[in-house]
Amino acid sequence: MVIALSFGDEKMGAEKILVELDSSASARDFAALLPLEVEVSDYVGKEKIFSLPKRLKTGANDGAGYDPQIGDLFYFSPWGNVGIFYEKQPPYNGLIRLGILKDSKNALAKLKAKKQNFVIKIEAVK
Repeated sequence: MVIALSFGDEKMGAEKILVELDSSASARDFAALLPLEVEVSDYVGKEKIFSLPKRLKTGANDGAGYDPQIGDLFYFSPWGNVGIFYEKQPPYNGLIRLGILKDSKNALAKLKAKKQNFVIKIEAVK
């Protein structure tokens, strides 16, 4: 499944980033919540994060041995939040990859450039 993350001024042309979701239980549960509108903030200068209206279901193998990569959409199960890595992070228990940004170099530059909190609309792409 492919989803779109849209942000920015619609009058000036909103930015749209496509994400290809994984087939994990957590990714399927995330997709079931769509469409969403969430406030995104920066975390430790390495990722953009946001909260969900509910915690995601996790499967037995979700996150097992996961080595996070730049451009990953992830779920951090201990806190129940979702994020996008724009800098390298080490593996951490409870980290579950939900998907990967397409055209991630350009998309990540746009996300990283946002210094203040901002709103993202998330919806399935038909």
